[in-house]
Formats: sequence, C-alpha cells, structure tokens
Amino acid sequence: MVVVAISAYGQEPRAGGEVAEPELTIGCLYPLTGPMGFFGRDADVAIGMALDQLQHLNQQYINAGEPKLYPRLKVLLEDSKGKRHRSATLARQLVEEQGADILCGVVYSSIALEISAYAEQQKMLFIGAGHSSSRLTQAPVNPWYFRVNNDSRQSMRAGARYLKEMKSEQPWTTLAYVGPDYDYGHRALEDLLEGLEDLEVPFEISGEYYPKLSEPDYSTYIQALLSSPPDIVICNFFGDDFANFVRQAHLQGLLEVSRLANFDTGGGYSIIAALGNDLPPGVILSGHHHNNWPDTPRNREFVAEFHRRSGRYPNFMAESAYAAILAVAEAWRQAEKTDAEGMRLALEGLKLPLPEDPPGFQSWIDPISHQIMQVTAIGESLPNEDYPPAKRMLGNWKIYMPEIHPLTP
Repeated sequence: MVVVAISAYGQEPRAGGEVAEPELTIGCLYPLTGPMGFFGRDADVAIGMALDQLQHLNQQYINAGEPKLYPRLKVLLEDSKGKRHRSATLARQLVEEQGADILCGVVYSSIALEISAYAEQQKMLFIGAGHSSSRLTQAPVNPWYFRVNNDSRQSMRAGARYLKEMKSEQPWTTLAYVGPDYDYGHRALEDLLEGLEDLEVPFEISGEYYPKLSEPDYSTYIQALLSSPPDIVICNFFGDDFANFVRQAHLQGLLEVSRLANFDTGGGYSIIAALGNDLPPGVILSGHHHNNWPDTPRNREFVAEFHRRSGRYPNFMAESAYAAILAVAEAWRQAEKTDAEGMRLALEGLKLPLPEDPPGFQSWIDPISHQIMQVTAIGESLPNEDYPPAKRMLGNWKIYMPEIHPLTP
C-alpha cells in the first residue's frame, strides 16, 4: 500500500504533533509496475498535484472568509499491475480493510466493469479515470459510477466527423479496423460505425482484426492488411501495444499505402515519445490530453509543473487522475449533504475546469450518462522536438465540441 498524500487541507499538525483526520479516503487502482506501469506512475504525480492545488485553493478561500472549503483527503494508491483478479481483490481490501469511501482510476475497461459492479453493490462512488469503454456510460448506467475522461463513444464519433471531412480533402472508400480483443476494442468499432452511419458516410470495411492484449508480433495482421490495402486503417490499441503496431506497420510498408488513425489514445505523449522517428509524419491521432494543445495558461502550467516534479512530460493518464481528485473534492464542497448520496447528486452536472479545456469551454459531467463532456482535438504527427525526448508532436488540429450540451435552467 502506497499512501500518496494525507490531505488537501489541514495537514498542519495539531497540538501533540497529530494530523487532522481525513474527511474522505479515496482508494485508487493503477498499474505502477509491468508493461503499463508508466500510466500509474504518471497518475501518482498528478494526484499529488491535485492535492496541492486543493490546498492552495482552500487557503484562498480562508483568506477570503469563504466558509465552504474542500475536504481533507487521504489517497491510497495500489499497484494493480493491470491484473483483473488482483484489481478486484485490492478494491475490496481498500474498502473493507483500509476504509476507502470512494474508488477511482483503473486503466483496463474489462476490469473497470467489474469494479463498477462492486461499487454499485456497496453503494459507493467509483470515479473512472483512465479506461474508455462506452459500455460503462450507456444504459443501464450504474448510478454510482462517473467517468472523468473521454469514452470511446466520444472519441470515435469525433473520429467519424473527422473522416467525413477528410472525404472532401482526400477521398477514401475503404477502411479496416484493428483493436484489442476485449470489451474496449470491440465497443470502439461499434461506436465508430454508429457515428459514420449517423453522418451518412459511405464506406466499405475491408477487414476486422482483434489481436490479444500485449501480443508481440502483428506481422500476420499487417500482411492481411497489405494483401488488399484499405484507404484507412483504424487501430485502437493503446500504450506499448500501439507503439509496437506502428513500428511493425512502418517497417512492413503498410503506412506507405494506407493512412493510419487512432482517435482515442494513440496521441498520448508516452507513445509519441517512445516511437521517436519511428512515427512517420501524417499519422492521424488523438488523446485524452495533449501537452501542446490547447495553448492556454492552465494547460501550460499543468504540463510545466508535472515536468518540474517528475522530469518528464505527462501522458493522458495524468490529467484524468488529476481530474478524478478534483471532481471528488468539488462534489463534496458543492453537496448539500456530504454523504455518498449527496456527493453522487452533486457529481451529476458538475462543472470542472481542466487543463484540456480550450478557451470558452469547461468540462462538465452529463447527469444522464455520468460521462464527462470534453472537447476532442484530432491532429497529425509532425516533426517537433519541443517536448524531448519526443521527435514528433501533433499539429494540423481539427477540434470537435461534444455532441451533448449542458442542460440550461
């Protein structure tokens, strides 16, 4: 068990050296070791940033005489190693032995579905921060589950809009899909096809391929794609899996005959940095957060502070973990009653200013789906060494507002 921090406010020792008891304990599950450990290590840094930000805001409230402050938070971070049974066991230990009031995090959607069911059984909040399957935010929605990063439906429907616009600039007729063989990979294609159908985009699917997670050799799938190259290959791998696919597709010549796109997480900084010059220009990518977009004071400060603390630039998992802590604290502060039910009601429709918000937009949680509504930025890989060790960054942005808009009084 790793204790990330004890409180957002009130850390000062009481008489006798004691520290004020936390008002909420949050149990977070992320892989800190193993192939996806970089996700959890970035989440760790961002959680500390969020807690410090809350302490700073509370001091401002105190100076202004504001009676409603953010709660004292204790965050417990467990290394899930990305394993399903381990994650389920740790979730129960966090709640039943460590006293966690709220669960958060989880990278894999299949694990998140199981943790969500446990949270519903316990009637406790689970703040999804990292996974993307739209199954979790479509009916029937778990009343205790909320997600603070884009889901596959948002990302893929934005991708459908991008593909429709692309037809007028670079006509295409065929696409193929490659995704991981579990809920997220299958669901993402359904979301994309739904978006293309709604937009009445004519196309043909030349193939669907579902390798297992962390499969080291994609040559068989790439050869199948090369046998009749589609105009566009939609690849929905994430993390090291996507980086490996890009390397192998580049070496085998697929990227010379087909455009490659990943509309959900392929534009994450860690992938771009890992690929270096192996990522050719012109690959179409997006992510849940970008270091170089939007160019706003809030995003610049977030990226700079993360780099100051860690010596590296953040991947998208950092901002979602940051958002999870802020969402919990803001819901507690706004709730009429600060119990689980009161916070649950406060999260429905909650507005939350985040680093990825462009000017004039503020992230908010849809009260029906419990999915955060955010802007999607899709770009192309371009030479850019402003964020070393990356040799590429995204540019030529196209920006898509969420399809659902806040309810007005």
